[in-house]
Order: sequence, then C-alpha cells, then structure tokens
Amino acid sequence: MELGYILSLVILAVSLVVLIVMGFMAMKKMKPTLNKLDETQKVVEDHIDHFTKEAKVMQDKVDQIMARVDQTKVVAETNVQRFDELADYASSLSTSLMYLKEHGPDYSKEIAENTYHELKTDGPKLAKTFNMAVKKTVDKQKARHQKNHTL
Repeated sequence: MELGYILSLVILAVSLVVLIVMGFMAMKKMKPTLNKLDETQKVVEDHIDHFTKEAKVMQDKVDQIMARVDQTKVVAETNVQRFDELADYASSLSTSLMYLKEHGPDYSKEIAENTYHELKTDGPKLAKTFNMAVKKTVDKQKARHQKNHTL
C-alpha cells in the first residue's frame, strides 16, 4: 500500500473519532436541559390537573348558587358577578397555558442555537489543531522515509 493511501485512511479514522466525540459532547451538554424540559412539562401537567380540579369544585359551587337564584334576585345578582369572575379567572388561566404552550418550542430552539454556536466556535479550533497534527505527522514520515533511503 502506498503511504498516501494509509495516511488518508488514518485521517479518515481520526476525523470519524473527532465527529463521534463532538457528538457525545453535544449530547452531554444538551442532556441536563432536556431533563429540565421534562421536569417543567410534568410541573405544567400537575398545575393543569390542579386547576381542573379547582374549576370543577368552583363549578359545583356555582351550581349550588344557581339553585338559590330562584329564591331571591339580590342573591342571583351576586352569584352572577361571581360567575363572571370565575370566567375571567378561567380565561386568564387559558391565556397563561397558551403562553406556556407557545413559548416551549422557543426555549428548545434557543438551546439548540446555543449548542450550534458552541460547535461552530469550537469546531474550527479543533480543525486547526487536527490539521497541524497531520502536517507534523506527514513531515516526520517524510523525514523518516528520506533517512531510510539515504542509508
């Protein structure tokens, strides 16, 4: 086999190792963020369950108040005001949940962009170091090859 062929195989193997190592480093940096994202999703689901139960309890109370509406007009007006407040609260809750739903992907996108930026800035440094190492290795091989032919 020719020296150039062997060198190209070595360069290919080293570049594959570098790519694999960079992939593992990226996953290692992203793993805590993904875990936090899962934890945040569980917390949001717990809040949704909590507010759903609260809404059911409030709805039961509204039903009782509506039964009393027939008794007096004054009580009915008070109960209607409370129902409006409940509707505002539910609307506010819905808005908050929609906000969380809409901005979740933005947070993930920012994490991905930060990882991409780190790879973009660290990648050229690694490539420069790799090129320098390959060049020195080639120079040593040339020098060794020339010594063997001179003897």
